[in-house]
Amino acid sequence: HDSVVCCVRFSNDGRFIATGCNKTAVLYDSETGARICMFSNEGVIETQAGLDSLTCGDSYVRSVCFSPDNKYLVAGAEDKTVRVWDIPGRKLRHTLSGHTKDIYSVDFSMDGRYIVSGSGDKCAKLWDMATGTCVRTLGDEDGPKDGVTSVAVSPDSRYIAAGSLDRVVRLWDLQTGKLVEKYDGHSDSVYSVSFSPDGKYLASGSLDKSLKLWDLSTIGNRNAQKCRHTFEGHKDFVLSVVFAPMGSWLISGSKDRSVQFWDPKLLGSSTPEEGPVLILQGHQNSVISVAHSLAGRYFATGSGDRRARVWRYKFMD
Repeated sequence: HDSVVCCVRFSNDGRFIATGCNKTAVLYDSETGARICMFSNEGVIETQAGLDSLTCGDSYVRSVCFSPDNKYLVAGAEDKTVRVWDIPGRKLRHTLSGHTKDIYSVDFSMDGRYIVSGSGDKCAKLWDMATGTCVRTLGDEDGPKDGVTSVAVSPDSRYIAAGSLDRVVRLWDLQTGKLVEKYDGHSDSVYSVSFSPDGKYLASGSLDKSLKLWDLSTIGNRNAQKCRHTFEGHKDFVLSVVFAPMGSWLISGSKDRSVQFWDPKLLGSSTPEEGPVLILQGHQNSVISVAHSLAGRYFATGSGDRRARVWRYKFMD
């Protein structure tokens, strides 16, 4: 890549990987690593010459995600807009405008009906995929006091989670827009949130160098212990967290240039293991984004070293 790789994401069928960098969202074949095409403010680009001739100023694509049917790629950028690209048609489907600052994060609901975006304007927005209109804006007196760095939709499309620079993770009901829970425990900004595949837990990663696992079974119960576990092992900011499919692993990327694997299954045991199960090195700069394929034991990382890498792993008995 010609710039920092801000984000990586797999399509749900595992065929594509998308990355976000300066001026473009880039689509790759996940098997071969071949670049398929690039989506920019000025349209779809198929060649390097087209990329070199872009006249738009710097605008990083901070977040990308695919529709559940793999037909659309959503890109959120520093120019305050979210663009929805038709992948087979190679054309722009929607431009979602309304945020007043950079877009930091986008996610798609698994029912394919909604897109959620988080922005530096302290709000998350819910968009109707069919019409491209804003259904509601999340963020008021109870809402984030600073920029929304990360948004995620729960697997059953019931909840929207948002991490913020104000150190708090918030959970809203997707249908009503009501704030149902606030998770307050990090001592610095939250940069990433991820739901477990079974929808029972929400993980958060923070500039306080830790990951926290929040128990969603306690929603609405004021006296319950909300934080199930705090994972500590990174030597610098945790910038990205993601669950592997089946919830077998929690994977994190950090400014310390490592990727770490944590075992959430150990939580129920009487003596949970301290520290990560596995530490992977390989990037020459911060690991800004981590994504896992739903189609197999592959995960991808995006880094400040201008590279996106795809990793394969297997379990040894």
